[in-house]
Amino acid sequence: MKEKKVKRSFSLIIVVAISLISFSKVFSADIWTECGQKIKKIQQSEDNRVVAVVNGEKIYKKDLEIVYALEQASYLSQKESYQKLSKKYKTNSLKPPVQRTKKEVLNDMIEHFLLLQAAKKEGYFISEKEAKDYYEKAMKTMQEIISGKVSGDVEGIKLANDTIEKLIKGWGITRKEYDKKAIEQTRSMLSIQKLLNAKFEEFRLKSKNLVIEDFRKEYINSLKKKAKVTIYEKSI
Repeated sequence: MKEKKVKRSFSLIIVVAISLISFSKVFSADIWTECGQKIKKIQQSEDNRVVAVVNGEKIYKKDLEIVYALEQASYLSQKESYQKLSKKYKTNSLKPPVQRTKKEVLNDMIEHFLLLQAAKKEGYFISEKEAKDYYEKAMKTMQEIISGKVSGDVEGIKLANDTIEKLIKGWGITRKEYDKKAIEQTRSMLSIQKLLNAKFEEFRLKSKNLVIEDFRKEYINSLKKKAKVTIYEKSI
C-alpha cells in the first residue's frame, strides 16, 4: 500500500514539473535543488493523512504537500524572473506572478482526478506504448533543437532541462527514474486531452459559439456535480 501512495505522488509531481518548461526563462538552481530536497523529506515522513476523496480515490496530504512545494518553487522562479526583467528594462508593464494557495492547488488535483477517471470510464485512456512513443519523440525533438538539427528555443529547452536536473538531484532520484514516471504521467495527460477533444466536439454541436476555455470549465463542473468529493479541511 505504501508503494502505491509513493507512485501516485511521483506521478502528480511529474505533471507539475513538465509544465514548468513553459515558464520563465530565468531559473534559480538553488530554488529547484531545495525543492527536490523538500520533496524527499516529505516522502520520508510518516504523515498518511487524507486531504480529499474523489469518487473513492484518496488524495493524501503527502501528495498535496509535494505538489504545493513544486508550485511554490515555480512561483519563486517566476518572481525572480519578473524582478530581473523589470530591473533590466526599467518597466512596470510586466505582469507579476501570482502566488496560489494550497486550497487552489488541491482543487486542481481534484479536477485532474475527475478528468482522469472520466477518461478511463469512457474509453479514452491511451496505451502505455503510445505514451512512451510520444514522450521519447518529444525528448528526441528537444535534443535535435539543442544540437541545431531543427529550429527552436534552444535556450529555453536547455534551461528547462537544467531545472529538472537540479530538481532530481536535490530529490535524490535518477533521470531514468524521472523519465519512467514522466511517461506514466504523459499517459494520463494525453488521455485527458483525448477525452476533452471528444467532449468538445459533442458540446460544439450543441453550441456553435462555444469557446474552448469555457467548455473545459463547464465540463469539469458537470463532472463535479455527479462526483462524490469529500475534502478534509483540517488536514490541509
